[in-house]
Parts: sequence; C-alpha cells; structure tokens
Amino acid sequence: MFEKDNELLKIKNLQISFNTPSGTFPAVKDVSFEVNRHHIMGIVGESGCGKSVTSLSIMKLLPSNAVCKGTIEFLGADINRMEEKRIRELRGDDISMIFQEPLTSLNPLWKVGKQIDENLKMHTALDKKGRYQEVLDIMKDVGLPDTENLYHKYPHELSGGMRQRIGIAIAIACKPKLIIADEPTTALDVTIQAQILELLKEINATKGSSIIFISHDLGVIKEICQEVCVMYAGYIVEKASVHKLFEAPKHPYTMGLIKSIPTTASKGKRLFDIPGKVPSITDTIPGCPFEPRCPYKKPRCAQEFPEFHPIDEGHDSRCFFAGDF
Repeated sequence: MFEKDNELLKIKNLQISFNTPSGTFPAVKDVSFEVNRHHIMGIVGESGCGKSVTSLSIMKLLPSNAVCKGTIEFLGADINRMEEKRIRELRGDDISMIFQEPLTSLNPLWKVGKQIDENLKMHTALDKKGRYQEVLDIMKDVGLPDTENLYHKYPHELSGGMRQRIGIAIAIACKPKLIIADEPTTALDVTIQAQILELLKEINATKGSSIIFISHDLGVIKEICQEVCVMYAGYIVEKASVHKLFEAPKHPYTMGLIKSIPTTASKGKRLFDIPGKVPSITDTIPGCPFEPRCPYKKPRCAQEFPEFHPIDEGHDSRCFFAGDF
C-alpha cells in the first residue's frame, strides 16, 4: 500500500497465548500488519477480540504468564528480542501509549505536572527549570488552560477530558515516533470525544507521530484513521484503507459493524446489532470463528478455517466468499 522505506512498525505472524492452571489459551492468532510513518492505523473489534493485548505486546507490557511469538519490528529491530534496558529506553521516548481510563492510568499521589516531567527526566537532558517550562508548553499544546496552576493539581481534581489531555501530554512529551491510543475516548462524552479526536489528528499532522488507534467503534475509526485492521476472536479478518473498508466491506463481520453505526436515518429506530457473542478464549473452533453469527454462512464455513487473502490491491479479507454477498 505504501513504500517499504516508509514502514515504521511491522508485525508479522504475531501469536500471543496465556498459560493458566487450566491450560494454555490463545488470545492473538497469526496477526500481521504494518504502520507507516506519519499515518494513523485503526484496530477495531468487539471487546475480547485481542486489540489491547496486541497493543501491549508492542510496548512489551504483557503479564508474566503470556507467551509471545512472531516478530514486532520497530525501525527494523525486533522488540521481542530486545533486552529490558533497551525496551525501557523505547517506552515513553520512541513509543508511547495513551490509555483508556486516565483516572486509573495516572498516579493519584503525584501532581499531574510531575507526571509529565517524569517522562522528560527519564529521556531528555533538560535540567529541572528547562523541564518545568517544557511541561507548561506541552500542556498548552494539548489545549489545557491556566497551565501553571494546573501543573500542581492531582488527577482527581480534574475533569475526565482534562485528565485525558494530561495522558496525551505524557505520551507526546518526548515527541515519539509511534503513539498507541487504546480506546482513549471511550470514557468521555461526545463533545469531549470529538475534541480529543481533533487533538490526536493535529498531533499526527504537526508532530509527525504515527498513531495506532484502538476502538470498538467504527464510527470513531472513520473519523481519524487512514487504514484499518478489523479483529475478531484474535484474528485480523479484514484490512484495508478507510475508504475501501466503508465503501466496499468484504467480510460479514465488518459489514455488521458498519450497519450498526447510528445515522440520522436510524433516529428513533432500533439499532442493528450482530446476533450472538464473541467466542471465548477457551473455545476450540474448527472452522471460521464468525460462522455461528454469520448471515451468509455455508457448510464449508463450519468445517474449514479461512486463510487471510487479498481481494484487490491493499484490501485483504479472511472469508471464503468475500465480495460475493
């Protein structure tokens, strides 16, 4: 889709499973995608599909019982093979993360200005005075008012939108090449959500940071992303540009997600929802994992597992009958 030398992150055949007393269970299965410089890649899917686990593997923040296989290449170096010292150098500097709920991700005992300052202290040579001024400038960049006063506030003293802006300020403090935004607007009301999306787009345009934007909401994905990976039951089931995905979806799951987006025409009507539920991590499925919920299923779907294959240039789908609906 883009020139190879434009690649920032390349994930290939990523598999993540968890060892438990009851056995080993796969959460992410054979996931491959690329993130290009200065682009915004969306990962969308229902809760439990493997989105957040995939993002945590990039930061190497998976729990100790996780087993991660495959390659996660950042600027040509495999993160899975890096020592902890090198990973610590990457986190917050070249790669940073914005979490879903800032009230739980921010330290309740530290003033918010100090939490931004900590990232600068770890990754820059600025002295205390220089870091203080830089923190104030970053807070202004993310649209926070009265920054000198706000610097000394604790997270619980701020609104949800302001806390999320602090989370974004921490993430962009060292001008990272890649920002992972894990459902950063889910806990916010619609007005604040729109402001945060505009802020992330501005950061992408002015700072040059690539963004992986994770969401369960295709409507939000459409607003901010250029390319999209649709995940289901640990697999990527469709991958395309935003334009191609919305104009001509090639997987029944994607079609269902798009159909469920509220529109002006659906006002006052019952919204469409995909029947059934996402398979459990403990389920063993011989065929297509979406088969029990698929309105287009055929006998083959319950017996054979569909491979991920190209439909046209830059558009791939994991469905036997993609494009035939």
